[in-house]
Amino acid sequence: MPEIAGFSHINLTVTDLPATRQFWTEVMGFALVMEVGDFCLFLDPASFTAIGIKDHDGTAEGTFDERRPGLDHLALSVSDVGKLTQWAEHLEAHNIEHSEIEETGLGYHLNLRAPGRVPIELFVLKPEAAATLAAEPTEPTEPTE
Repeated sequence: MPEIAGFSHINLTVTDLPATRQFWTEVMGFALVMEVGDFCLFLDPASFTAIGIKDHDGTAEGTFDERRPGLDHLALSVSDVGKLTQWAEHLEAHNIEHSEIEETGLGYHLNLRAPGRVPIELFVLKPEAAATLAAEPTEPTEPTE
């Protein structure tokens, strides 16, 4: 099977291009690397994560609802819990509403919303969970009766 080399980018449909541009640059710290008409492309210089936004010439309507088919949320990786705490402080300084840092079986996360109510999760993967996820695949076995 051909392999996937990694995650390339994600594009989000937005209803307020200027507010969303400001969010990704001033709050999230991404660099604006391209702006053409109703499209902007941002890049996080440290991780090379690319996110595009498009308002479809002003025809996008409504707000995001993760309960409908499509994107549930956008999860961005953070290296450790200390950095996640720094993110919480940074978001507070920018008056961005967010959750507390919560622990799950896989790691730690903090949730917030971009303009248009797009949910974003900042996520720290626990080392033991990373080891489990990177485990070698096993050969399928025949079911036993």
